[in-house]
Amino acid sequence: MGQPVMLKHLLRSRHWQSYSSFNREYDRAAKTIDEKLVGTGPSRAQLHRWQAGDLKGMPYPHHCQVLEVMFPGVPAAVMFEPATHGDEDGESVRLSDVVERSLDASSETTGWSAPIPTQRPTPTVGFPRPVSDHKDPDGSPASLARSLRLLGRRLRLSDDAVSQLAQLAGMPVDLELECTVDIDAEGWSTITYRFELLNLTANPIKRMHREQWFETTDGPLRIEADPSTDRKLSIQRIHDTANMSKFALVCSPAIEPGEVGTLAYSVRGGRFTHDHFWRQASPRHTRHFTLNIRHHGVDMLVGCSAVEDKVDGSQVSVIDDLVCDDDGSAFMTVTRDYLQPGEAVTVRWEVARGDA
Repeated sequence: MGQPVMLKHLLRSRHWQSYSSFNREYDRAAKTIDEKLVGTGPSRAQLHRWQAGDLKGMPYPHHCQVLEVMFPGVPAAVMFEPATHGDEDGESVRLSDVVERSLDASSETTGWSAPIPTQRPTPTVGFPRPVSDHKDPDGSPASLARSLRLLGRRLRLSDDAVSQLAQLAGMPVDLELECTVDIDAEGWSTITYRFELLNLTANPIKRMHREQWFETTDGPLRIEADPSTDRKLSIQRIHDTANMSKFALVCSPAIEPGEVGTLAYSVRGGRFTHDHFWRQASPRHTRHFTLNIRHHGVDMLVGCSAVEDKVDGSQVSVIDDLVCDDDGSAFMTVTRDYLQPGEAVTVRWEVARGDA
């Protein structure tokens, strides 16, 4: 594969990088030369090869003529020279190209590429919002790529880690998803969710569907926004039964394309009785997942286990990522990275009580 050429920079500088925009401007320029040249522009694949530097030699003369009209003062030969604006600009073009291809094929995206070890950010340091310094995020490939580069710098992500995120362009991504299950001595629980949502779509995210289920409840589940959210968050009830609730998180302001938003809420009213387990599914691509469980009022944690359910139905043990302790209460925490939508982590535990 060749190196991106100056033409790619020129098209992006005019916001003509989409195929439809390029064709419109190409025909407009062609008409000023010879109306017979209108409609003779390159195919989508051919335009991609032009920009990627995969072309041997130069395009046909009439293509060069039209391009020189589109970009007055820039010879066609210069347009097809490798981009030489430094490593930073070259990386911007490369990342923007990955984002653009991912947006075009977002419905075909299968998930994370091979996991790449990266240093996890310190849990006490929140993600910055917004990740983009510009005030009018437009959801374009160049805008999303710029936001990802800024995010990578602020979180000290490797280039490979940023590229992984770029490959998920077109979808929202949970950079961090944390679920904390706190159970009192009588079995009643408070479940707190906190997630750092990166919007890699071209549109603002204003509303997200969620649901919660418990086998035993004391009535409709009580759901409310948690103070750790970084914007106004309201709970919109959609459907309630005796032990299940479907609802939507409505946030204001919306999470703009390229932004990271912190959303958090808590659920009360569910009770753990005899079966002690928690299964947490990943609704989106999740880079880092943490499940914390604390069970109060028990004398001893007899045993605990953790498994991960894959999308294909297979199940693997993740006991190596599980930490258990019983310092006055039973405490378990499990961490997983690079979860796909639909994958789930289940923790089971057994406890002993003094009056048992």
